[in-house]
Amino acid sequence: MNTIALILRPLLVVVFLIVAGAGDEKTCPGSPSMTVESACRKVSGTQAMYDLCKDALAGVPNPMSDHDATVYALAAANGAMASADATVVAANEQITYNRSLSGEEKEAYKGCVEAYATVEHAMGSVLNKLGACSFGGLADDYMNGLLAVESCRDRVIKLPASPFYAMVLVDRNKVGLALFVGKLLAI
Repeated sequence: MNTIALILRPLLVVVFLIVAGAGDEKTCPGSPSMTVESACRKVSGTQAMYDLCKDALAGVPNPMSDHDATVYALAAANGAMASADATVVAANEQITYNRSLSGEEKEAYKGCVEAYATVEHAMGSVLNKLGACSFGGLADDYMNGLLAVESCRDRVIKLPASPFYAMVLVDRNKVGLALFVGKLLAI
């Protein structure tokens, strides 16, 4: 993992939120407009997913006003990317500094770092396509990210309980939420 990318990606999320707050809101032709409440109701089948959605979209200015669904898709994808970045950092720290990891644990964490390279590539592609209002292949990008997180989850579920497993589950939920929010764009 490129250290510079780990440092710059969270900064890009902050820049996005500042720009969105400044009124340079993303709009894409044909995208529906709705409030945060409406968007979260449409994408959530459970209270937990609704709560996650509201948290993910909390940075959108004027949540009671209608916004282009692309704004929500960008916010959810940025949140998923930031969460994935934090998980990669945690995995690398465990591999590097935790001398008590068993060989099986170390291999699982290394496999997760590799899987998360796919997550970051897929979600990076999502962000690029959303930014360009080019939705072709977007559903596949979301699914590639989700499947890569699930491959990590499948590796660590067999290990002793750890906070890392919880991080992976959060990532799965955030990437899944990003997919559901992306579906508001009729992908």
